Amino acid sequence: MSRKQERKIHPVQWVLLLIPAGGFLWFSQSLLAGVMGVGTLIGWAACLAGAALILAVPAMVRKGGARRVIAWVFTGIFAGAVAWCAYLSTLIFSAVENTPPDSATVIVLGCLVSPNGEPSLSLENRIQKAAEYLQAHPAAMCIVSGGQGSVEPVSEASVMARELEELGIDSDRIIQEDRSTDTQENMAYSAKIIEEQGLSREMAVVTDDYHQYRAGELAKEVGLTPYAVTVQSSAYLFPANYGRELVSMTKFFLEGWWDAL
Repeated sequence: MSRKQERKIHPVQWVLLLIPAGGFLWFSQSLLAGVMGVGTLIGWAACLAGAALILAVPAMVRKGGARRVIAWVFTGIFAGAVAWCAYLSTLIFSAVENTPPDSATVIVLGCLVSPNGEPSLSLENRIQKAAEYLQAHPAAMCIVSGGQGSVEPVSEASVMARELEELGIDSDRIIQEDRSTDTQENMAYSAKIIEEQGLSREMAVVTDDYHQYRAGELAKEVGLTPYAVTVQSSAYLFPANYGRELVSMTKFFLEGWWDAL
């Protein structure tokens, strides 16, 4: 077989390349909203890796020897990663909204605050959902949970409290938890507030759809009973958030397995 023939891309490979190409475009949607986060980069990297395997593996297998072994090893690793992501995706999409009891304590999980101190689109959606729930349940207390990130001018909790008050929620019903830096701390610090204030340990968790499963599991770890009050993630932002959540979910399971050793 000539080198020119070896380099020729088979029609089947062209068809298979449509899969990572479509994935690359899907993960690029966040750019339409002016956002390029870690999830976008992770998605791009996965799609490029898939495309590289589609192009390189057939030629390496034909050459035989060590190259064939290397090709199958990398193919196996990639297939395992795809299977793992499929499993995590099943868990992510298994979290459905359910009805909290009237006595439930509301917890609103924070996310990015813009440099001018305004809530990001995702945070604004969570605030709106929380306000609707609190207006429908006038006896419910609310914990707004989120500290101040390195690029944020103020804490996420203070922004959520301010916005909820502007939407007509009495400040006496809002408790700020402004120390947390991740979801695990959101739940741990909120559980401490609940214990100190004598609030219900049944939680109406207000967060995005992709985030509900992990938030619920972390709530259970600190003795809370979670109920999902789900915010529909923006279609443009969902791919980037989904990519980041796959990494966060993997970290969550690895830490759990490590602690169990």
